[in-house]
Amino acid sequence: METSRSRPGLAAALLWAVLYLAGGYISHLFNGPVQQTGYIWLPAGIAVGAFMLRPVREWPAIGVAFLVAQLVLSAIERGNLFNALLFAIDEVGAAALAVWLVQRVRFSLEGLYFLRSVILSGLIAGVLGALGGAGWYAILKGASFWQVGFVWAASDFVGVLLITPVLASWARFRAHRSGDHERFDVVLGVVTFVLLAVGSVMIFNGDSTEKFGLGAGYAMTYLPMFLTVVITVLLGGRIGSLSVLVLALIVILQTAQGNGPFALLDEHHGRSLLEAQLYLAITSLLVLTVSTLKTNPERAYERAAIVQNNMELALAGAGQVAYVLDPQSGRIDWSGDVQRVFGVGANAESLASVPDVLAHVHPDDHKTLRHHWRVAAVDENRAAVSLRIVLPGGDTRVVIDHGEPLLDSNLDVTVVAGIWQIERARQYAAADQ
Repeated sequence: METSRSRPGLAAALLWAVLYLAGGYISHLFNGPVQQTGYIWLPAGIAVGAFMLRPVREWPAIGVAFLVAQLVLSAIERGNLFNALLFAIDEVGAAALAVWLVQRVRFSLEGLYFLRSVILSGLIAGVLGALGGAGWYAILKGASFWQVGFVWAASDFVGVLLITPVLASWARFRAHRSGDHERFDVVLGVVTFVLLAVGSVMIFNGDSTEKFGLGAGYAMTYLPMFLTVVITVLLGGRIGSLSVLVLALIVILQTAQGNGPFALLDEHHGRSLLEAQLYLAITSLLVLTVSTLKTNPERAYERAAIVQNNMELALAGAGQVAYVLDPQSGRIDWSGDVQRVFGVGANAESLASVPDVLAHVHPDDHKTLRHHWRVAAVDENRAAVSLRIVLPGGDTRVVIDHGEPLLDSNLDVTVVAGIWQIERARQYAAADQ
């Protein structure tokens, strides 16, 4: 039994190790030969994402898997295994501590809490990791603590912003029906995604200043940022985070090869990859913010729709319909299956006013209903009344009206709300006869 439980955790740890190894290998390819610390470190986002998505009981296994992956990466590249182990402990420990601290406040994969969690985790992990790494280089190699620490923290922070949202969004993936997105939005989103990929290659491939001019070459870099936002609005945060990752791979690859607008900065500052990372960090934050602002109202609407649907089912099962009457305008809003009360062909739109409802009530009960709704609006000692509904075929159906006034802070009646319940006893008696 215990063995069967440990297998999923072991498989998850191995999967995270493979992702960590792949992210580290790609980062080293982008960075090229470095003396101290590189500008790109994608495993930071993988580590933070793993600790966010997996329960705490699995953290030790995942941490060990990351350490092994770092040693394998160092062995492949024939690096110093001792240094690799120290740096892995520093990075993995910083990521775990950062996520643990964020979870102590509040952690969620939804809405503004997720945005806050990613930013705080990236900042804390980057700073903690930079303290250890920069301190090691400063003590043993006499490097500038602040210079190495800034690059180290920036690379970790951007790695978290690029990778963690992708892992988190796809980890909570659930299949949607084809009707969840308008077909036009889907097609437009796919076209925008293709434009993002093609346009990014054109902008960052080669010397963009020769293609577009010096000022236009830098200005064109805003176009991919805009396209990632459009993709997020059309296709959601999951595809939006994926579009940022695609943009990041293109920008980092081209910049590492000396291409694109940021390569010009390399001639003056020697930090073209760092400048590219800051650009990608802003893009990622922009997409995360837009995704949060977009998905929060959608989820609220979805929850409201579920509540309304449940109420409709409950009312239908109880043989009831609910109404809300505005005494000032005479407007009536109905909930539930109005056809069960008013007969076939009735709908909420055709019963939206008092005269419309009276048209379906037996003429002898018009005065009773008017008086009941007036009393409900001004008197707390009202009683439920019986009404006869005239059905399309000429038969009648008896309903009980339970109305209650809802008062505002000034004790003025805002609306009259209530239910109409079919009087089943009379129906059964009529059927027996």
